[in-house]
Amino acid sequence: MTDERLHQAFDDLRRSEGMQAPRFERLWKPRPARRHSKLAAAVLLVAVMLTAIAVHRPEPQPSISTWRAPTDFLLRTPGQELLGSLPDLKGNAE
Repeated sequence: MTDERLHQAFDDLRRSEGMQAPRFERLWKPRPARRHSKLAAAVLLVAVMLTAIAVHRPEPQPSISTWRAPTDFLLRTPGQELLGSLPDLKGNAE
């Protein structure tokens, strides 16, 4: 293909695509506001917010005095009862 034919092919392609593309002015101008769609969106937003508020009720928080650490089980060791008392080294049996 010669350079002239290549230039001509690109010119033809540019013209055919230019005819299919919308005019710039049409894209630049803002669309007229649709009052009904804005009203419907506002009503929908309020309905969703009211539903979320009605459904979401926070659970009561437990008191800090009843809280247990999740790792407390690691502190319980075998033979722990032996560590809870002192040995009698004098030999006094009670």
